[in-house]
Formats: sequence, structure tokens, C-alpha cells
Amino acid sequence: MKRNLILILLLFATVFTGFAQIEGEIDQSKKEKIEKGRAYLLEKFLDRDYDKVKEIKDYLMTLEDDNYVALDPMELWLVELWTKEYDALVSSLRQVDSLFNASYARYTRNYVPGRQERVFPPFDGLTRMLFFRTREDEHLLRFGLQEASLPLEDDAFLSMFMDWLFVDNHYLINDIQNDANQTKLNAAATKFLSDYPNSDYEWFVGHLMRKQYSEKDWGFGLGVDFRSALTTGTLANRGLGMGISFDVLYKRFDLTVGVGVTTLKTREDRVYSFQGNDGLVYPKGSNCNWISPYANLACYLFDGKRISVGPMVGIGWFFEEYPYNDKKEEEYKELNKNFLVCKLGVNFDFKVPNYGFDRSAIRMKYEFGLTGFGAEQLSTVHMLTVGVSIIGRGSKRVY
Repeated sequence: MKRNLILILLLFATVFTGFAQIEGEIDQSKKEKIEKGRAYLLEKFLDRDYDKVKEIKDYLMTLEDDNYVALDPMELWLVELWTKEYDALVSSLRQVDSLFNASYARYTRNYVPGRQERVFPPFDGLTRMLFFRTREDEHLLRFGLQEASLPLEDDAFLSMFMDWLFVDNHYLINDIQNDANQTKLNAAATKFLSDYPNSDYEWFVGHLMRKQYSEKDWGFGLGVDFRSALTTGTLANRGLGMGISFDVLYKRFDLTVGVGVTTLKTREDRVYSFQGNDGLVYPKGSNCNWISPYANLACYLFDGKRISVGPMVGIGWFFEEYPYNDKKEEEYKELNKNFLVCKLGVNFDFKVPNYGFDRSAIRMKYEFGLTGFGAEQLSTVHMLTVGVSIIGRGSKRVY
């Protein structure tokens, strides 16, 4: 009995010793070291002990390997700004390219393709506090950059880098100011790329800092318009109508295919025959209708923020029809005719808020046409239309 009791006590002692050993090993695990190191770095950062921050940062970077991440790129860059390790900072930033894919480094932790399986530290507030303190004491960082007397290219880039930190930042975002700040950053980035065309920072500046967009090459649209017509020659004169159109756009070109219906007044008496009766008259001043399918091709030579202007050429076919009634269904059929019209004109688009579409515009269009080719007298057509065009084109990033 006594022997069994001793064996049991020895077994418990062995188990407890093993547990204590495992507990010690856990305390010394790489993941635990990283978490504690980050907490200590944050503590010293808030104490403004930047010499100690540098020591802790260096220690944490020794813990990184193919499986573990101690500081993500944005955290490292911010720390190096505060510790004034500018050489290390610019060296890292020069290496950012499409393979590095740092566009995700600000918000997510899967910023390097093929390395998403690495173990990242928990969200412990370090990134957030680095950003807040950087914003709060931005002037100190900028003064440090000035005092460092860096090469002109590095100095210009880091100045933009400071601006970029606070643009479209989900920790510090300000929707009211963000668009204006991005516009200023775009201008600075464009100037930088012009001043340093072969810069190692080119990818970072063009793909991460500068965010400019333009319309896609192809687009489609739909329009409705009110139209008025004025003619010369033997054509019916003056009228009003409506039309619909469909647009296919490519870059600055706009192919408009549509059809309009216009009611005009005859300029002169129309003589016709019906059921053996000759010399019947459809009196001038009576109504006739034009049904006019057409195709216009415009090139927008000016495309501003509020107005676009596009000269155009076109071709149309006018079907002139005269009214009839059920009792005399065929009486005016002899008067119906059709004629080809060749046109020149110009589109004026006055842009309005899009209301969910890529572009909406009040479109004013003037067309000058000629018809009656080969006849004794050419007739002219002046057409003025005013309507609404809605364009679906989308946007693309410009690099």
C-alpha cells in the first residue's frame, strides 16, 4: 500500500513538472514574444522614449521569419519616421512595387501575395496609436525631415509620403477634406514623376499615392428630345416633334442612332389623284408628318467639367406622310414620299448631377441638312433639338 502511494505521488510530481515546463515554454514562444514586444513598444512610444522604441523595433524584427510577422510594413514605416531612421525607411519604400502589393498594407494584413498564411500579431492598437500620434505631432516629423538634409528626391518623396498617410485613412478619415487632399496629392505626385522620371519611387507614387480616374473608352447612352424644324425650298415648313436616340461612345466619338417624329405645315398646295379623280388638292398650311431615322457621328473636341462641344456629321432619311382616316384610308397615299438628308451640326452637352448614372446632360443639338440632290432645287433643313441624354460609361484608374 505504501509503495503504491509513493508511485502515485511520483506520477503527480512528474505531471506537474511537465506542466510547469510547458508553461515556461509557452511564455518563451515566438508568438508570445512578439505580442509582449509590441505591447512594450507601444508603451515606450506613448512615453516618447524613441531610443527605446528603436531598440524594441530592432528586437522585434529579429523575431520575424517566413512564418511570423512582428510589424507590418505600415507600422514599421511609421516607427522609422519617429526614430528618424530615414535611410532604412527610404530603402524599404524604394522596394515597394506591384509584387509587394503594399496597397493593402494600410488596412489588411495579407499584403504580400503568397504570404497570407503567415502568423500576424493580434490587433492590439499599435497601428491606430501610431497614426493618431503621427497626426497629432505631424509638425515634429516634418521638422525632423527638414533637419535631416536628405537628398532632394528623398525629401520630396517623404513629404508626399506624410501627406499620403492622412488621405483616405480609415483611422483618421475626414470625408469633407479627403477629396481636396487627394486632389492636392495628385498634383504633387504628377509633378514628382515629371521631376524624377526614373525614380525608384515611381510605382509607389503612381499606384498608391496618385488616384486619378477617367471615363472608360466605351460607353452607351439613351436620349429623349424635343425638336423643331425649319426648311426652305419645296419642303413642308416649320414644325415640332419628339425623338429618341441610342448612343455608342468610344473615347471622344459619339455615334448616335435615333428616330424622330415631327409635325409640319405644308408650304404649298399638294395636288394628287384618287380613284380616277385628278386635280385633288391637299391645301397648304395643313399637317404632314416626318418620320426621320438617322445616324450622327460626333467628335467631342472640348470636354469640360460643365460643358462638352462636339461637331458632328450625319445622314438621315425623312419619310413624309400625310394624314388619312378610316373612310378614305388610301386617299393621301400618293402624296407620301421620302428623301435622303445629309447633315452637319454640333452637339452641346450641359452636364448635370448624375443621379446614379455616370453622366447626365441636357443636350442641345443643331443640325443643318441638304436634300433634293439631283432635283431642280436643293432644299435645306434646319433642326434644333433639346433633350436629356443619360450615359453609362464607368471609370478607370489612370496610372
